[in-house]
Amino acid sequence: MNQPTPTPVPSSAPTAGQPPHRGSPLGSLLAKFGPFLALLTLVIVGLSTNDAFGKPENFQNILWAMAPVGIVAIGMTFVISLGGIDLSVGSLAALVGVATITFVNSVGGSDPSAWVVAGACVLAVVLGACLGTLNGMLVALARIPPFIVTLGTMAAFKSLAQTLANDGVVSARGDLFKSVGGGGIPLLYDRLPDDSLRVALMIPWPVVAFFAMALVGQLVLRRTIFGRRVLAIGDNETASRYAAVPVRSVRLATYTLCGAMAGLGALMSASYLNSASHSQTGAMWELDAIAAVVIGGTIMSGGSGTVAGTVVGVVLLGVINNLLVMWGSPPALQGLFKGSIIVAAVLIQRGRK
Repeated sequence: MNQPTPTPVPSSAPTAGQPPHRGSPLGSLLAKFGPFLALLTLVIVGLSTNDAFGKPENFQNILWAMAPVGIVAIGMTFVISLGGIDLSVGSLAALVGVATITFVNSVGGSDPSAWVVAGACVLAVVLGACLGTLNGMLVALARIPPFIVTLGTMAAFKSLAQTLANDGVVSARGDLFKSVGGGGIPLLYDRLPDDSLRVALMIPWPVVAFFAMALVGQLVLRRTIFGRRVLAIGDNETASRYAAVPVRSVRLATYTLCGAMAGLGALMSASYLNSASHSQTGAMWELDAIAAVVIGGTIMSGGSGTVAGTVVGVVLLGVINNLLVMWGSPPALQGLFKGSIIVAAVLIQRGRK
């Protein structure tokens, strides 16, 4: 009996033990090193078009402005790596900022002590974590899509912040609370005419917190069981369940982490400005955080994330904002640039997963 001739397998088809096709080498290199090259290009353009861009004080201001958003973006990196999204981080930050300053004024009186300020710092992170846990419970336990959940809590948190602030701006009493976000590590002093010294250059505390959280976040995402589970769920949730990964617990913990990072970012922003409101604190942070994460190379569909790339994305956005101001571009165009960058970054990611 004649046996049927087996159909030959195309050489391009993956076989057992071979990884799936990940796109062209050029595309992989562009996705990996593109953010660094873009940042380097922008810095060169800035140095060649404006003398003030290269001053150390300008780079200090860029990092100072972007550090709170950068802290939020670290938490967003975990959420997007998981395959989720959090649109509520800006409104959450507004609510945390207003609640924190209200606590300082209510408990500390006209001159809050160091203990009151320390309590406010703890309150900001804990409250942010609790609000993030609420998001996580609705997503993980109630099984509501994260886009719907965080869209709803975005409106709810913003409304609560507006109510708590009596539809206005709350300002902290005294100067101690402002030193949390307005102080830093001195690097350079200027001598004034009266022979006194003034800090001319420093590393602001928000910047210290940003890079410290980035270092911890990168280690957690890449070197711990929790981080590997986050990436596994984002890559294939069904396979993760078969591998006995506690998907619900990991998802709940991830949204809690994102809320805590948003609370810390709100603390840094509110203390630096010494005020908070539903309209100024956390405004458009969700867009900035998502943009930084995507620019840094984290795939929107989940399964692949890098906190180090997010740091580059944050700095890149800060440089873009700074250059637009120096070039006299209308502030309204910043949203156009950020939106275009997000779309371009997603297009570059096509074929990676």
